[in-house]
Amino acid sequence: MDKATRKWVSGMAAGMMAAGLLAGCGNGGNSNGGSASGSAGESSPASSGTASASQPASSSGGGKKVEVTLMTWESAEMNDKIMAAMKNFEQENPDITVKLIPTPLDNYGVKLNGMLAAKQAPDIFQSGNDMLISNGSQGLLYDWTSHATNDSEFLGGFYKGTVDSWYLDGKLLGLPGLLNTYGIFYNKKLFQDAGLTEPKIGWTYDEFFADMQKLSGKQGGVQQYGYYAAPDPFITSLYAVSAGGAPFANDIINPTKVEISPQFIEGAEKYKDAIANGYMNAPTFDLTNIMSSFKEGKVAMTYQGQWVADDLIRTAPKDLQWGFAPMPVVSSQTEINDAVGWTSPASIKNPDAVWKVLKYLDSTMYEQVLPQTPVAPAAYKASASAYFDALKTAGHPEVGETIDHILNSPNIQPVRFLPAWSGKANPFIDATWKNVLAGKAPISDLNGMADKINKVIGG
Repeated sequence: MDKATRKWVSGMAAGMMAAGLLAGCGNGGNSNGGSASGSAGESSPASSGTASASQPASSSGGGKKVEVTLMTWESAEMNDKIMAAMKNFEQENPDITVKLIPTPLDNYGVKLNGMLAAKQAPDIFQSGNDMLISNGSQGLLYDWTSHATNDSEFLGGFYKGTVDSWYLDGKLLGLPGLLNTYGIFYNKKLFQDAGLTEPKIGWTYDEFFADMQKLSGKQGGVQQYGYYAAPDPFITSLYAVSAGGAPFANDIINPTKVEISPQFIEGAEKYKDAIANGYMNAPTFDLTNIMSSFKEGKVAMTYQGQWVADDLIRTAPKDLQWGFAPMPVVSSQTEINDAVGWTSPASIKNPDAVWKVLKYLDSTMYEQVLPQTPVAPAAYKASASAYFDALKTAGHPEVGETIDHILNSPNIQPVRFLPAWSGKANPFIDATWKNVLAGKAPISDLNGMADKINKVIGG
């Protein structure tokens, strides 16, 4: 994994880590690249300095200079790029100065928690949905609802549904910045050698499971699976919803119940059978080095986040022929995406100026930064084009088309439990799910798992 990609994925992990520190809860067993390597570097003098931008006197205190502080969990390299973009903002808005508060990845949650408690938090800080729920439920975040209402054109520029998960109890407590999408990376040559059609938008689960069967087999006495992944209940929920059933969790931000529908059972049975027949790996299989094997041409299909594309473009052998496909469908499209973004403390003193900086971060900043670090699309559609253009320049426009298709899905499902009670619910998944997929427990145990989780939610 190249340095820029490693740092951004580490930033994603930092958001989850910070959420755990703030909420005292663990994360779900999703396979979204949470085992990211690397850590945020120390800030360079350039990234700890200020940048500058201009705004009407009325929004910055009657012409008085306003300083807006910004805290990220990014690497020094990424912070430098962000602040270089903010210099342009300051030139356009001379009444506002943007000051960066660099914070190491491994200290982000602890530092932010202390600053919020002391009412000394920065005006804008990087956040994940987990953090938004934790801090928002305590009344620690600024409510941007009125600004959003008065700026409907800007709010309408985001990918549909992506802003929804930044509302809590009807209050807009932040804005999404970058989006993670999830799908299947595949080896084109292995598909061709097996006489199979490459996966594409609209391919079906029947094709998916048939492909993994034909792509599996023993090579040199070693079992090679047609598909490498750890399909948790949230991934299996995609099958259920696509087949017309109820989702595993009924809401992204505030689920009130989980449900094991007949369609969910059907999807779980398909994964269970594929594992039993040797078409995909067992639930206990170590997937840590799977992308190294993918680069060596040994892996036909694997479930990964879109950031892997940037790594492959930079570091994979030039003769490796690979592609990226969305999750298959039964009858309708449903996908998973999640975001990191920006929130503000309830105690900010210049909300109009802060809102203006927020808008610039989500739009123009990403337009300038993403071509240099194309690891994720922006939630703001106009700015996401810079990411897609970078993929085209790298010779992989089809990857951008797949990601755009995922982001435009009419149905989005959660990637994990987000509320504070997740730390109590996830152990029930850990205790049941892998045993069911491995054939060590009956499929009916999933109903008992759901009952226990629902008691946690209700409690």
